[in-house]
Amino acid sequence: MLNKLRNSSKNSFIKITLGSLLTILILSFAMWGTEDLVGVTNKQNTVATVGKIDISSTEFSSLYSRQTEEIRKLLGSGLDIEKGRQFGYVDRALSSLINRALFNNQAKELGLSVSDINVRDKFFKDPAFKDDLGQFSELIFRQLISESGYTEDTYIKGTRQDLAREQMVSTIRSSLKIPEIITENLGKYNMEERSVNFLTLNKINQKYANPTNQEIKESFEENKELFMTPEYRDVQTLILDAKQYAKNIIVTEEEIKLIFEERQESLVKPERRYLNQILVNNENLAKNIMKEFKNNKDFLKIALKFTDKEKEDIDLGWNTKNELPEGIVDKVFKLKKNQISEPLKTSFGWHIVKVIDIEEREELSYENVKNAIKNELLLEKGKDAVYDLQDDIEDFLASGDTLSEISEKLDVQLIKASAINVEGNNLDGSKNNDFQDERILRTVFNQKENEEGNLIDIDKDEGLAISIVNKIIPSRQMTFNEAKEKVKINVINKKKFKNAVIKANEIKREIEITDKIESISAKYNLELKGVPPFKRTTSDDSELPFPLISKIFRGKINDVIIYEKNEEEVIIVQIADIIDTYGSDKSELKQFKTKVADDMSIDLLAQFSEILRQKFKISINDDVIDQLN
Repeated sequence: MLNKLRNSSKNSFIKITLGSLLTILILSFAMWGTEDLVGVTNKQNTVATVGKIDISSTEFSSLYSRQTEEIRKLLGSGLDIEKGRQFGYVDRALSSLINRALFNNQAKELGLSVSDINVRDKFFKDPAFKDDLGQFSELIFRQLISESGYTEDTYIKGTRQDLAREQMVSTIRSSLKIPEIITENLGKYNMEERSVNFLTLNKINQKYANPTNQEIKESFEENKELFMTPEYRDVQTLILDAKQYAKNIIVTEEEIKLIFEERQESLVKPERRYLNQILVNNENLAKNIMKEFKNNKDFLKIALKFTDKEKEDIDLGWNTKNELPEGIVDKVFKLKKNQISEPLKTSFGWHIVKVIDIEEREELSYENVKNAIKNELLLEKGKDAVYDLQDDIEDFLASGDTLSEISEKLDVQLIKASAINVEGNNLDGSKNNDFQDERILRTVFNQKENEEGNLIDIDKDEGLAISIVNKIIPSRQMTFNEAKEKVKINVINKKKFKNAVIKANEIKREIEITDKIESISAKYNLELKGVPPFKRTTSDDSELPFPLISKIFRGKINDVIIYEKNEEEVIIVQIADIIDTYGSDKSELKQFKTKVADDMSIDLLAQFSEILRQKFKISINDDVIDQLN
C-alpha cells in the first residue's frame, strides 16, 4: 500500500530533527480508534465500547498518561487510577476517547470516504517521516511504525479514518453562520472599557474602643474552634548530608580539566540586558505613552506618570533571553543601548521596554569555572557516598538498631525534637533550626507513632533522612486564659474593620452628593488612585479584585461602589468613564469574531456529540480501568 501511495506523490518537504519524530508519531495515533488499527479487540482489554467501536486499555492508558504528566511532576510520584478518579483525570481521558469514537461511528454510518490521494498528501507531508534533507524516508517510516507496534496498513487505515472524521467536523463547523447582531452585542459587552478612581480605607488606621473582658469571653465562646493548640511531635531524624561527606573527598586537577573539556563549548556567559519596562493592559494607553516620548525622554518619569507601579516594578534588572516572555525576547535583544521598543503584546499585556545596558556573550575560561566545577564534583561524590550507605542503614534497621545506634556506627548526624509542630516551631513558638526542611516535616507529620519511616531525599536532593516519631501530642482546645490575647486581637480587628466600613459609607454619601472624589480624598487625607481604562475580563495585577470589577461593570458613570476586601480594608470606587471600543481596533475585532465563531462551533459540536450519545450505545468496563496502574 505504501508503494501505491508513494508512486503518486508530489514532494514538498520541510526539515525536522529525528529527536521529535517518535513523539509526533505516537501523538497522532491517539486520534484513532484502536479497533481499526489492530482488528479484533480482546474484550478483556476493552475499557469501553461505543457503537461498533472498542476503546482498548492501551489507547486509554496512553492518553491518560499524557494528561496526567504535569500532575505526576507536581506530586513527585505516579498517579494511580484511584487518585486519577479523585482528580477527574480518568473521566476526562475516557470522555475524550468516547467522543472520538462517537464521531468515528457517525462517519462510518454516513459512508464518508477519503481518496488515496488525500491520504497520500496527508501522509507524505507528515514531518515525522522525513529525513534530514526534507525527503520522505521509507526507512524512517517503517522503523517508527514498527517501534510503535503498528503495521504499514494499520497506520494508513488510521490516517484515512482521521481524515474522514475531520471532514465531517469541518462540514459541521462551516455550516455555522453567526448573525452580526449577536457578534456585535457580544463584542460591545466584552470590549467595553471603564476607568475608575478609588480610595482605600485600611482597618489598621481606624480608631477603636478597647474590648471589655466580657466581650473577649463572648468572642471566645462563639469561636472556640479557631483557638486550638497545634499538634506536636516528639521525633528523631537521622541526617546523611552529602556536603559533609564532600569535605573529606579529594578532587584532582585532572578530573576538573576533563569536565571542563567536555563542557567547553557550552561554558559561556550568555548575553544580558539591563531593562526598564512599562507594562499596561491597554493598547491605546501604550500608544499614548509612546507619543509622550517625543517630548520627554525620561523613561522612569513617564512610567510613573502613566501607571500605578513603583520604581522597583519598572526596573527589571539584568535579564538573559530565557528570562523574558517569548513574545518580546527577540525584539528586545535587537535593541541597542538606550533604545526604547515599540509596544509589544504578550499574554501579560502591552510591554514598552528600554535597554539601559548590555553585557555581551562571553566564553568562560578554565580559571573562571575551575572552582565551580570542583565544588560540583565534590558534591556529586558526596551524594554517591551518601547513597552508598542506604543498604547499610536498611540492614541496621532490619536487625533492630535504633537511629541513635545507627548514628554512632556510621558517624552521621542525629537531630531530635521533644515537641515540634508542622511549621517547625517548638512549644514556646521559637523556630527549631534543625527541623526546617519541608520534606522532613511533611514526612514526620504523615507518620504514625513508633512507625519506621522511609529514607527520603532532602535539601535539594543533596542528602537522605529517615525519621521515627516517638510520641504524638494531639491538638486540643485552648483554655480561655491561653487564648485570651489572640481573642483580644481578633475582637480589636473586627472593631477596626467595622469602623472602616462605617467611615467608608459616610465618605460614599459625601462623594454622591458632591460628585467630586478628588476633594473628598483631600478632606480625609486619603490617597486618590486612578485606574486607566480596562475591560471586564481584565487579568492584570490590578489593585481591584475581580468581584469588584464585576460590580463596576454593572454601574453607571459617577456611581460610587463600596467593596469590603478580606476584612482588612474597604475600597471606595467611583466610575470615571465608560468607553465603547467595539470596532476601534480592527485586528482585535477580527480576533474576537474568530473566537466567537470558534466558541460557538465548539458548542455546536458538543450538542452534536450529545445527540450521538443517544444514538450509539456506550458501555464502560470499570473493572478493566480499575486494573490499570
